[in-house]
Amino acid sequence: MRAPRETSVATAGTKGNPDMKIFSICCVRDENDIVGETLKAALAWSDRIFVFDNGSTDGTWETLQDLAKRYPKIELVGHDDRTFTDELRGEIFEARRHVASPGDWWCRLDADEFFIDDPAQFLGNVPQSYGFVFSATMNFYFTDADLKNYEENPAAWLARPVQERLRYYQNNWSEPRFVRHRSDLRWGGLIWPHNRGRTLPSRIRLKHFPYRSPAQISRRLAIRQQQPGLFKHEANRALAKGGRADWIDKDPMPVHELASWRDRVREAVECDVDRGDGMFLTRDDLMPPLPSPALDLVKVGLRRTEVGRAMLSTLVRWRRSQFG
Repeated sequence: MRAPRETSVATAGTKGNPDMKIFSICCVRDENDIVGETLKAALAWSDRIFVFDNGSTDGTWETLQDLAKRYPKIELVGHDDRTFTDELRGEIFEARRHVASPGDWWCRLDADEFFIDDPAQFLGNVPQSYGFVFSATMNFYFTDADLKNYEENPAAWLARPVQERLRYYQNNWSEPRFVRHRSDLRWGGLIWPHNRGRTLPSRIRLKHFPYRSPAQISRRLAIRQQQPGLFKHEANRALAKGGRADWIDKDPMPVHELASWRDRVREAVECDVDRGDGMFLTRDDLMPPLPSPALDLVKVGLRRTEVGRAMLSTLVRWRRSQFG
């Protein structure tokens, strides 16, 4: 087990590929309290941001329309209330793939995330032999300390930018965020492309703000508890605090328990603190491990053919049946 290590925001460096572009795909529903901050931050490194609104009713859609008028790099690609699936991003990619060239990157941009590392600098220095990048996610929590400050003056507390008012976090999660474009990349009907290439052995750091206020947490739970199979970490009253067992359920369907916003309040003493100095505690011991380089290389080879993909799919199903 690797010990926690403190990492700082990287200083500006030389971009390995000055012609490289980054295209972001953002699917959003009822995130009006944060989506403006997120998209404006992403404009600093995204060449285009394709946004799909999944039936928001809290003013998010109106905010998105205003942002798209003010910032030409933001393009609204849809607005309906279909049942959300992670394959939706692949549909958006296939409809907009013509804007990218080999060597560019596609980002899964969540509406409640801010990158710590500059994606343009980070991705510009990724060797050509790698095509898939995972995050080192700093999950920020609404804690008992935040609740106390909120209750003293809710309006004043909520008026502050989210990155200033929420400071308690843990680096306890990691998942894919970038895939390198290639002319034969196929994403339609998939969560991520099969032929995405090898996984980079280092991760890009980001801040994630899933719990931001009592009202927002209540809305989040109301939406996500309707799909407990997709959002397992919100399926019951227990707060996912970070060890792998809390986030990845071994059962096909977790026990479903209705939760309230108070069930998502975490104790501040359990968390690390963002002191605004650019230093963050990286916890390899809490994040899911990256794929083994050797196994990853084998998977890349198998994914190149239909027969190989079928073999890999069978192997993955068997492993899940044996080990969860």
